[in-house]
Amino acid sequence: MFPEICHIGPFTLHSYGVLIALGVVLSLFWMTKMARQTGFPPEEKVFDLVFVTVLAGFVGSRVFYVIQEGDWYWQHPLEIFQIWKGGLVYYGGMILAFLGFFFYVRSHRLPFLASADFIIPFIALTHGFGRVGCFLNGCCFGRGNYPVQLYEAFFNFGLALLLIQIYLSRRRFTGQVTALYLILYPAGRFGLEYFRGDQMPWLGTLTLHQVLSIIFIFVGILLYGICRRRR
Repeated sequence: MFPEICHIGPFTLHSYGVLIALGVVLSLFWMTKMARQTGFPPEEKVFDLVFVTVLAGFVGSRVFYVIQEGDWYWQHPLEIFQIWKGGLVYYGGMILAFLGFFFYVRSHRLPFLASADFIIPFIALTHGFGRVGCFLNGCCFGRGNYPVQLYEAFFNFGLALLLIQIYLSRRRFTGQVTALYLILYPAGRFGLEYFRGDQMPWLGTLTLHQVLSIIFIFVGILLYGICRRRR
């Protein structure tokens, strides 16, 4: 593992934080270019849209992780704020990111589903960088010698590229990218959970994330059907 890159005076550069930052910067650059190319959303709103969504996502993912590991943080409360060490719950981040995104697009009168289609591929892209950071940090580890963090990273990179291709296709319909993400990511996550070494059964033999994955898949299928009929 390689959790720390270097020390600069009293500061430590953590690989996890660097990978997340790299994913956000690359996504922002790519999104700005795509907004310029397609004309949506307005280029000047891209940064604010990303900032609000990412910030809300980080807060949500950290809060859910702290709740999940409540006994540890009750005894070590100051470590709640040491987010650079890792410790994020993706579905928690996804829920709060959705809320932050929703309030932003509503307040700026942007179409919700069209805006979601635009940003979601880059959520997958940034998530992939975050999983590489998990591998370097040694968290979210797999059973035995399975580098499950890298499995999920490459899955997210492939998913991001697929969704970007669909978004730029002339034949897509509004909401398609969002619905496909809600189907494909949870399906992949459901399978990858069997390789995780840090998750315990929550409902029968299923982990909490597998249960949430099933719920999101059904939501995605429902959304896909509704949006396709409205095209």
